[in-house]
Amino acid sequence: MDIRAGRGMARTTGGGRSSSLASEVARRLRAAIVDGEFDLGEALSEDGLASALGVSRTPVREALRMLQLQGLVEIVPKSGTYVFQPTEDEIFELCEYRTTLEIRAAQLALERNPEAALAAMRRAVEAMTDALAGNNTKAYGIADTAFHEAFFAHCGNRYLSDAYQMSLARVSALRVHLTFLATTEPARSFEEHRRIIEIFAEGRLAELEEILKAHIMRTRENYVLALRDRAARDTESKAAGLRRKLGLSS
Repeated sequence: MDIRAGRGMARTTGGGRSSSLASEVARRLRAAIVDGEFDLGEALSEDGLASALGVSRTPVREALRMLQLQGLVEIVPKSGTYVFQPTEDEIFELCEYRTTLEIRAAQLALERNPEAALAAMRRAVEAMTDALAGNNTKAYGIADTAFHEAFFAHCGNRYLSDAYQMSLARVSALRVHLTFLATTEPARSFEEHRRIIEIFAEGRLAELEEILKAHIMRTRENYVLALRDRAARDTESKAAGLRRKLGLSS
């Protein structure tokens, strides 16, 4: 995969420029992980990334440390760096955390900036409609993220928004990597987003809390099932590879 822009990144040794370069490398790697260009659990070679981006290993190493703080990569001593691979327990905890934050953000957005929040959600649903029509997983995931970010963008509480941003990258990456593995999920997810808009527009707070909790908790179950399915397919693929190498393939 080549994540270079139209022009290459110049090598640099200056302190300030090096830090800026590391931030740019981190931004590009973050986008590649969140958008599904890198797979969950995929090994990331510092040398390979440096070569692809046209930079030295130093900004790549710094960028990977930044992404580690965001929970997007895991740096394993004497082994290497890998795209995060969530466990089932981590998915449960992440969705519980998200539920708590999002319900409160939705309440505040409904109280303080309902029209602006509604406009943002409706734009996101329009983008989802186009993505579904084109079977565009990446575009749907981006629109889905924008829909839920609307609550935080208009809740009027920067601390609540900042708390959500801490987990946003992992949430966004899981949407892209796992949502479309459940064949019925995109259509059901889309209808629920439309329903959330309807409830929000009518100011039905109790129903809004109920549907958001159900929506996120069902997402949790779907992610866990998709994770198990990925693991089963990986195991089958490895077994098939061994049979081929041993001359046992049909």
